[in-house]
Amino acid sequence: MIVAKHRILQAYAVTYAPGKANAARCREVAEKLGIDAETVAAIVAENVGNV
Repeated sequence: MIVAKHRILQAYAVTYAPGKANAARCREVAEKLGIDAETVAAIVAENVGNV
């Protein structure tokens, strides 16, 4: 499935919660958007930094 980068980044931002692990956030976004968690992690790392 093709998902725009901005959709992934928006979904990642919405999953923020104090103390929540970045890997858990990536998995949550991946499940919601129907894509691979590694893809989410790569896009977030490329655009935001630490993942």
